[in-house]
Amino acid sequence: MNGYFFDMDGTLYNNRFHEVSEKTFKMLNELQSQGHFVALSTSRCQSELKNLPSCMRSFQFDCMISDGGALILDKQKEVLEMNCIPKETMRSIDQFCKERNLEYRYSTRGGNYFGMPYSSFAHNIYFELYLNSPVYKPYKEDEVLNVLLFCQGETKEALRPLIKNLGYVEYPDCFELRANQVDKATAVKKIIDAHTFETTYCFGDGTNDIDMLKLADVGVAMGNACDALKEVSDVVIGRVDEDGIYNFLMGK
Repeated sequence: MNGYFFDMDGTLYNNRFHEVSEKTFKMLNELQSQGHFVALSTSRCQSELKNLPSCMRSFQFDCMISDGGALILDKQKEVLEMNCIPKETMRSIDQFCKERNLEYRYSTRGGNYFGMPYSSFAHNIYFELYLNSPVYKPYKEDEVLNVLLFCQGETKEALRPLIKNLGYVEYPDCFELRANQVDKATAVKKIIDAHTFETTYCFGDGTNDIDMLKLADVGVAMGNACDALKEVSDVVIGRVDEDGIYNFLMGK
């Protein structure tokens, strides 16, 4: 049995057109029918998965890693592991954002919310990405798995002391925050350690997939992946919009 771990956006899912290739979906089913372990590893939270195409929503992954590695669910979507940002740190982040009028999104086991009133720009971006309308809900001591905090320039530098003990991925216009020493790679490793895979394959396209691909026996970067991911990958395959996964696995 091999282990296959797939990122969602830009890997399994063409989020530009909000579609999953029929061939990609066929390959996921084929892998499972052959007795292989098929897992999702995404930075999306659970509510950001609910408007995916029906074929993907109904597919029963053997394991689902979400929130950038903070939440691990089994095939029945029961919690295997859940790592939350310390509440003291969340209170500091919330206060920081209130003082500077910064938008941030936080995810919990039960939902996904904006801790500050969101702009029409944030609404449009959120809907474009996830086909979801954001929900404003002030932070109230929730168990938080993942935060997207939108900031740039000097504000980023002012934030760094608050997040020094968190795991994070930095993007040009935001930080993705998680509990310390928690990311896709640590979650994937927990699953690997609990199984006996002959070969582990990890597929991705973004900078938050780098450690996951480095961990795998075979790290697979999509043709549309960022250069940093391609540099650490073992193989670069076709793009998400040209059935890269299907063609690669058919040719193995």
